[in-house]
Amino acid sequence: MQIELSNWISVFMALIATASTIITYAVYRSSTDPEVIVYVDTDKKRPSFIILIIENIGKGPAENITFKTSRPLPEKAFSIEEPSNMPETMKSGPIVEGVPFLAPGQKMIITWGQYGGLKKAINGDNIVVTAKYKRANSKRWFNKASSSSQLFVEAFSTTDISDSNWDKKISETLVKTNKQLQNIDNTIKKIGVRES
Repeated sequence: MQIELSNWISVFMALIATASTIITYAVYRSSTDPEVIVYVDTDKKRPSFIILIIENIGKGPAENITFKTSRPLPEKAFSIEEPSNMPETMKSGPIVEGVPFLAPGQKMIITWGQYGGLKKAINGDNIVVTAKYKRANSKRWFNKASSSSQLFVEAFSTTDISDSNWDKKISETLVKTNKQLQNIDNTIKKIGVRES
């Protein structure tokens, strides 16, 4: 039994329509769904501090966010040099307790520690953090999503941790300059009073 050319064209058109629908739906979801990630960075305003950042990099709001880590996270691991004692395990905060809501582009920043303390606690391993969340205000049953991130500290061993907080430095310099100008002004006024 032979299939006519018109039947082949019909099947081909149905496949194109299905593929087009799937692609359109994928584009729609990528432009409206949240995506919550967790990553490590240096604190630009506080030299030597390493921070954890929870951020919704997606286009939609996320709610009921929970986190699962491949191993316990250290907390308050403050030491530039590797300490003799092991830092404590994280017992509270957004990673442990979850986050009720994150708007698109919103981030939460946690002061995690310093290189020496974190290196001692993590011991060269990466920690995988899996975030599970729902798309906020969605009535669909398939609105759950998850994403995985890796936390690493070893890459920060040669990172520049110098103070780059230029706003603060400029402000401090202006305050000092203002005090010096006030002293000069007061001295000129005293000299003027003596001469008159």
